[in-house]
Amino acid sequence: MKKISKNTKAMKIIMPTDEEDRAITLAAMSDPDNQPWTDEEFAKIKKFYRFGDVMPKASDLPSK
Repeated sequence: MKKISKNTKAMKIIMPTDEEDRAITLAAMSDPDNQPWTDEEFAKIKKFYRFGDVMPKASDLPSK
């Protein structure tokens, strides 16, 4: 894994290599019950939540 410093003393982020990232993505895509989000889904949620915001629980959402 490539080590990338984000100029923080408390945390160092280690990014996966391209090969590791492909393996992670393939594993996620093979799980029919928990597919990765699409770009459209990410764009939709970004409009409403910022980093650090508390996400609502499913039970708090109105039923369809």
